[in-house]
Amino acid sequence: MKQAFIKLLKVKTILSLLFSITTCYLAISGKIQMETFMALTMAIITYYFNKKDTE
Repeated sequence: MKQAFIKLLKVKTILSLLFSITTCYLAISGKIQMETFMALTMAIITYYFNKKDTE
């Protein structure tokens, strides 16, 4: 459990989560279109799950 929390605190993870939350907020508030939201979300998911850890 402790190691999972440490991994969560990595900078890339934090940035990915903040970016996801921000795009969700903008989509819900109507400041960006749904197509833009989907493109950004897919880019985040693709980056996060395809990144290679060198540790």
